[in-house]
Amino acid sequence: MKRWTIYVISLLFALAFSSGVVAKTRWDMHLNYPAGNFHSQGAERFAERVKKATHGELEIILHPGASLGFKGPELLRAVAEGQLVIAEIPTGMVEGDAPVLALTAQPFISSNAWEQRLLYELAKPTYARVLKKFNQFTLYISIWPFSGIYTQRPIKSVADLKGLKMRVYDGTGLAFGKATGIAARKMTFSEVYPAMKVGLLDSMYTSSVSGVDAKAWEVFKYFTPINIVGPVNMINVNQDAWDKLSADIQVKVLNVAADTEKEMWAEAKEMDGKSRRILADHGMIVSPVSPEFRRELNRVGDRLRAEWVKKAGRDAQAILDAYYQKTGRR
Repeated sequence: MKRWTIYVISLLFALAFSSGVVAKTRWDMHLNYPAGNFHSQGAERFAERVKKATHGELEIILHPGASLGFKGPELLRAVAEGQLVIAEIPTGMVEGDAPVLALTAQPFISSNAWEQRLLYELAKPTYARVLKKFNQFTLYISIWPFSGIYTQRPIKSVADLKGLKMRVYDGTGLAFGKATGIAARKMTFSEVYPAMKVGLLDSMYTSSVSGVDAKAWEVFKYFTPINIVGPVNMINVNQDAWDKLSADIQVKVLNVAADTEKEMWAEAKEMDGKSRRILADHGMIVSPVSPEFRRELNRVGDRLRAEWVKKAGRDAQAILDAYYQKTGRR
C-alpha cells in the first residue's frame, strides 16, 4: 500500500512539472498618461491580448500616469539599463540622448495623417539603428493628434503669440516660444493649475485630447489648432528581457503589437474630432487658423527645422530630404 501511495504521489508531481505549471514572465510597463487617455487604453488592450495570446506566459502590468516615477527625458536610458523592461517613450522627450529621434516632433513638418505616417516610415530604419545602441527596440507606436494652443484671448497671427506665458512639454515647444516671443516653460500637467494661479502661465500647448484630459475649459477660453506637432510615442522593450522569451512567445507578441499599431493610427484621428467637440460643448471656442496665419507658422517651422537638423546630423537631413521630395514640402 505504501509503495502504491508513493507511486501515485510521484506521478502527480511529474505531471504537474511536465505539463501543468508554467513559469510566468511579468513586465511592468511605464505609461506617461492617465488611465483614461486613449494611449493608455490602447496599451491596456495590448497587454490583455498579449496575456491571452501567450496563455498567461507573459503578463504586462500597466503603470499609467508615470506612477513608476520616471520622467520623459529619462526613459530611453531607463529601458537601456533595464530599470524599465517596457515603456511608452515620446520621441520628442528623449532628444537629449538621441537628437534624431525628435524628427517626428519637429514643428509644422506634417499637416495630415498621411504625412505623419510617411515621415515615420522614412525615419523607421534610422530609429531602429539608434535604439539598438540603447539596447531596445520598438514593439509598436501610437501617434497624437496635432497639438494646438490654449489661451484666454483669441490668437489670429504670429504677432498675437508675443508675450504669452505658455506651458510646453518638449524642446520643440521651447524653440517655438523663443522664435515667436512666447515665454515658454516646460512642465507637467500637474504643475499647470498652480502655475496659472500665481500668474506664471496664461496658455498651454498640447493636443485636443490632452486638453480634455486636463479639463482645459476650466481655465482657458480658446483652442487654436495650429497643428505644430503630431508626436509619436514609441512602445519600447529592453532587448535583454526580450531575448529571454521563447521564439513562439516573441512571434505572438509581435503579431499583437502590429494589430495595436494599426488601431492606434486610426484612433488618433477619431479622438481628435471627438475631443474638439467636447471642448466646444464645454464652452471653449475652437478658433480656425486662417491661410495667412498658416503661412506665417510654416515660415517659423522652416527656420526651426533648419536649425534643428544641424545638431541632429546627416541621418536626419537625409530623411528630411526624402520626405520633402515625396511631399513637395520644404
